[in-house]
Amino acid sequence: MTDPARPGPGLPEEPPERPGTEWGSVVLRLLAALLVLGGAYTAAALYFQDRQPAGMSVDGIQVGSMTRDQAEEHLQDELADRLVEPVRVSVRVDGSPASDAEQLELVPQESGLSFDLDATLDGATGLSFDPRVLWAHVTGGGRALTLVGAVDEEALGAAVERAAQDYDAEPVEGEVSLTEEGVEVVAAEPGRTLEVRETAAAVGEAWPDRTDVEGSATLEDPLLTQEEVDRFTAEVVEPALAEPVSVTASRGSGDNETSATAEIAPRELVQLLGVEQDGPTLSLTVDDDAVLARIREDLGQLERGPRDVTVALDGDEVEVVPSRSGTALEEEGLVDAVRAALEATGDERTVEAELTEVPPAVPTSVSEGWVFREMATFESQFPTAAGNEARTANLRAGVEHVNGTVVMPGEQFSLARALGDISVDGGYVEAPIIQDGRLIMGVGGGLSQVSTVVFNASWFAGVQLDEHTPHSFHIARYPAGREATIAIPVIDNLWTNDTDNPVVVRSRIDGDRIVMTFLGERQYDVETIDGEWRDRTEGERVEDDSPECVPQNPAEGFTITNVRRLIQGGAEVYRDEFTTTYIPADEIVCTNPAAGR
Repeated sequence: MTDPARPGPGLPEEPPERPGTEWGSVVLRLLAALLVLGGAYTAAALYFQDRQPAGMSVDGIQVGSMTRDQAEEHLQDELADRLVEPVRVSVRVDGSPASDAEQLELVPQESGLSFDLDATLDGATGLSFDPRVLWAHVTGGGRALTLVGAVDEEALGAAVERAAQDYDAEPVEGEVSLTEEGVEVVAAEPGRTLEVRETAAAVGEAWPDRTDVEGSATLEDPLLTQEEVDRFTAEVVEPALAEPVSVTASRGSGDNETSATAEIAPRELVQLLGVEQDGPTLSLTVDDDAVLARIREDLGQLERGPRDVTVALDGDEVEVVPSRSGTALEEEGLVDAVRAALEATGDERTVEAELTEVPPAVPTSVSEGWVFREMATFESQFPTAAGNEARTANLRAGVEHVNGTVVMPGEQFSLARALGDISVDGGYVEAPIIQDGRLIMGVGGGLSQVSTVVFNASWFAGVQLDEHTPHSFHIARYPAGREATIAIPVIDNLWTNDTDNPVVVRSRIDGDRIVMTFLGERQYDVETIDGEWRDRTEGERVEDDSPECVPQNPAEGFTITNVRRLIQGGAEVYRDEFTTTYIPADEIVCTNPAAGR
């Protein structure tokens, strides 16, 4: 048998152990083990230096055992929704209840709000040989990191400013107006202004921990408050319109007394009243002119204007028409009385108006020195042959209209006014008139003869001659240069009574003559100088085959000067001088058998 203590064949023998070498071997083995463990520890520290400890989270998002880059990318993905979920800003003005708060929303990524992931993950990774740190990496420590927000203050302020544009509101002024429909009231509302700086600071301070933030705003009261609107409506407007306001007046006394009442209903008062604002206060206004006009609608029957003394023609005699006083509504204080009645009730809403006497400007006593003697008379013959019936009818109508015309001292006579409406309704008919040097048919034809009579009567009466226009060609029955046509409204015949006595025009048809007399007191003797005809011209013979043709006799053209001298006390005090040029009148021969029909 083999001796185990001995080496086998071919193997060297182990050297015998020396004393003291056994402990050295143990030490070597321990050193080797320590080197192995140290290397493994170092390797573990190096491995975990860029990784989050197991179980670590950020705002509930697990990032354990991830590298920093992995953690940032993961957080960006997980937090992306948070950047589009609005931050709700609850805004209420000072002193208002929370239930009145209005919600504004800010989208973080559009409002300068974001996350600072570098700051959030700072310190969570790095080389560490602390066994506790390594143990946390291995076993998981459940550490939660605080999510750090980032705020771009300029962008946040701009976002809050944009929100303020929708939130802010100007104050609504209260208003009370009176319309045909009645009283209209606009309620007063305060304005509001979002405090941008304070609200932005509150949002920035809360982000990202809180997404429900209290904003701040201020109220701006309107100048005209709802309290004033309510007061004015209840205390002023409603009482004013509660009942009608009556205004009564009477004229005369006893059996001759006449009374009238103007009852102004609330629906009418609305149109007569207004609302005026003076700063923060409202008051009721009254349209004075409109109130007086409304009162006169019913009380105007009691008013009458005064009548100055005048005269009237009774047949051939002039009679004095005495003056008469008038009555007028006393306006002073009347509107104030109506204004006071608006605040009253019952019988106190009735106002007693007064009527005052209005004396005439020219009393009857002025007529004591008036006399009505013949100042001048002028006659003019008119054609009465067949075919002149229409013209004669116009002369009769014109003379009748002018007869009895009274021209008071200082007043101007207008023939156009005296003749009235030159129309068929006014009593006139169609007859030949002159237009562009020829005769044509027109309503009122022949009235130029009335105008010629008026001009000559005023000429010889010595009154002031204001305006007249001669015919374009001479008509044989009129005095050359002393005649006048009329073409309303272009041509009139005007003179002024420049005496201190009324002038009464008396006119009539006597056979085939117009006779016109001015009655009054003349102040001048009149001398007339009719000049010679000069620069004579002849017309032509014209044949007209139109059915509208009006035959016309030829007339010579010429120029003449007429002078009127006004003499007083034997001396000339004034003279009128008129130069008239007449064109020649052609002889018109109508060849159409239908002409003149």
